[in-house]
Amino acid sequence: KKFEIGPLARPTVPGRASALENSLRGFAHRTTDNILCPDIGLCFDSLPEAYEYFNLYSWKIGFGIRYGRSHNYKCKYGPKKDVIYKTMQNIVCGCEGFPTKKNTSSVRCGCGTFIRLLRSDDHGWYIKDCKLEHNHPELVQNLRQNNVPLTKVYNILGTYFGSTDDVPFNKRSLENLCKQLSKEEANDDVWKTMELFTKMRDDDPSFVYTADLDSDGRIRTLICVNGKSKLDYRYFGDAITFDTTYKTNLYGMPFGLFVGVNNHFQSIIFSGVLMRQETIQTFEWIFREFTSLMGGKAPRTILTAMEVAIERVFPNTTHSWFKWRVLKMAKEKLGSVYNKYSNFKAEFHKLINYSITVVEFESAWEELIEKYELKEHHFLNAVIVGLNHISMGFFCAKMTSTQRSESPNHMLKGYVPPGAPMHLFVKQYNKLIADRISKEDAENQRTRMGGVVLKTGWPIEKHATTIYMSAMLEMFSDNIFDSATYNVIEVAPNKKYLTVHSDASRRQKWSKVHYGITISDDGGHYQCECGLAEHMGMLCCHAIRVMLRLGIDKVPDKRWTKEANDVLPHHLAHLPKDRGSLRSQLYHHASLHVAALELATIGDKNMSAIIRC
Repeated sequence: KKFEIGPLARPTVPGRASALENSLRGFAHRTTDNILCPDIGLCFDSLPEAYEYFNLYSWKIGFGIRYGRSHNYKCKYGPKKDVIYKTMQNIVCGCEGFPTKKNTSSVRCGCGTFIRLLRSDDHGWYIKDCKLEHNHPELVQNLRQNNVPLTKVYNILGTYFGSTDDVPFNKRSLENLCKQLSKEEANDDVWKTMELFTKMRDDDPSFVYTADLDSDGRIRTLICVNGKSKLDYRYFGDAITFDTTYKTNLYGMPFGLFVGVNNHFQSIIFSGVLMRQETIQTFEWIFREFTSLMGGKAPRTILTAMEVAIERVFPNTTHSWFKWRVLKMAKEKLGSVYNKYSNFKAEFHKLINYSITVVEFESAWEELIEKYELKEHHFLNAVIVGLNHISMGFFCAKMTSTQRSESPNHMLKGYVPPGAPMHLFVKQYNKLIADRISKEDAENQRTRMGGVVLKTGWPIEKHATTIYMSAMLEMFSDNIFDSATYNVIEVAPNKKYLTVHSDASRRQKWSKVHYGITISDDGGHYQCECGLAEHMGMLCCHAIRVMLRLGIDKVPDKRWTKEANDVLPHHLAHLPKDRGSLRSQLYHHASLHVAALELATIGDKNMSAIIRC
C-alpha cells in the first residue's frame, strides 16, 4: 500500500464516540466480565488513545504493556522528503519475548499477548490483529499442579517482574485465580481421567487398570500398573511394601502404593491404588487384583498394616511392620518421654536400628524400660509385640529400616497438590514414576561408567566390582571393611565357624560379640546368626570374614547384582541375553526385545515363511 504523509492523529469529529465510550455503552449487551474488550476492527483517533485503551484493559486483567515492533514510512522525495510517518504499531504484554541474558531479573517469559494497529485512510488507527491469551496463568497453573504453595508462587512471579512490588496484581487476586483454575481442573474429571488412561495405553501397550464398581456404577477401588512395573516386579517383587495416605485428591479417597527395591537399593513403584473405603474386603480385592495383574506371583515378604487381609490372600507370605510407623506411634503415644532432647529417644532408635538378633533385642528392651521405669506403660507393652514383626529372619531387602520404608505421603509430597481431581492426581503420579525411573537411569550410568574406589583390595571385592551395581558395591565394601574387627574360630572344618569381635569392651552391653556361621554342604551358602543375608540378601561382615579366611574370592548372591534384572522368559532361556537400553524408561525397548526373540524362535520353526519374507 502506498502511504501519504499525514498528521499523527485523525481530526476530532463532533458527535463521534471514542472507543472507550463505545465499550461502556456496549457492556450491557456483552456476556463478558470486562468492560473494555479489544477486538479486531476497533478504531482510535490516535496511537496514545489506543495505548491508553489497551492499558486500561490490561490493568483490569492484571498485566503490564509496552510498545512492540513498528513500521515507518519515510518519504523519499518532494517537500516532505525524509519525513517519517508511522504505519504499524504493536502493543504487547510486558512479558513478551525472552531475556537476552541468563542471570537477569527480566520479566519476559515469552507471553504472546498483543494488539496490532494499522493506519486507517483518515489517518486514524484500527486493530488489525490481536491475541489476548496470556501464558502467565499457565505458569501459575503448572506451579500449583506441582504442589508449590501459594506464597512461593507469588514470590516466583516476583522474580519475573523484578520484585513482588512490581507484580501487576496482589496476592488475593492470585488466590482467586488459583481457585478458578482449580474449578476448571475439576470439570469433566472422569472424562479427562479416561482420556489420560487412553493416552497412557497408547504410550505403553502393557499399561492396564482395573476398577471395582459399586451397585450404582461408581468407582469403589481403582488400581493401575504399567509395563515397566510388571518387569520390575518380576525381578524385584520378592519383598514389597504397601501403605496408604490421605487427602491427596478431590474426593478424599485414600491412595495406596506398592513399593519395592531394585538392585541399586532404590525404591521402585509397582502400582498405585485409589480406594473409597479402607475395609478388609477392600484390601483383599486390592491384593488379589495386584497379584493377578503381576502374573500371579505372590511376594515372599510384605510390609503393611493390613495384617488380616494379608493372611487371607497371601497365606505363604511373611508379614512385617514398618519401622517408621512404630516410630510415629511412639512420638504420638509417649509424649514428653519421646522428645528431641530425650535420651530415651536416642536409645530407643538405637535399639530398633542396631539390634540384630532376638536375644539382643530382648536384652536391650528390658534394660531400656527398666532404666526409664516404663514397665507399666501400655503403649510400650504393645510395641514389644509389634516389633516382633520386624525380624531379621526373613528377606525384605532391608525395607524395615526407616530410610527404606517410605510412606506414600512422603513419596507423593511435592508432586500431588491436596484436593487434586483424579486426572491431575494420575498425571502427577506419572511424574513421580518418571522421576524414580530417571534416578534409576542415573545409577545405571554410574555403574556403567565405573569409578568406585576399592576400600580393601581383597580379591572378593575386585570380583564384586564386576557384578554389583555401584550403590551395592559401596555397601559390600563397607561390610568387608567391618569384617576386619572380627577374629575367626574354627568349630568344624569347612562346616561351622565362630566370629568374635576383637574389641568387645567398646560394644553395647546388650550387643552380641560373637556370631556362628554355618556353611552349606555345597559351599555356596553361608548362614550367619545375625540373619543379614536372609534379611537383606547380601553377605554380612561375619560371613565375609569367614570367606576371607577360607580364601573364597567370588560373591555368590544375585539379588543385588547387574544380572538381577537380566532374565528372559523360560522358553527363551537358551537365547543370548541382552542388557537392554540404558534408558529404562523406554519400556518399549524391553518389550520389543522379548517380542523379537519370540518371533525369531517361531521363525526358526518355519523356514518357508522366512523365504517368503
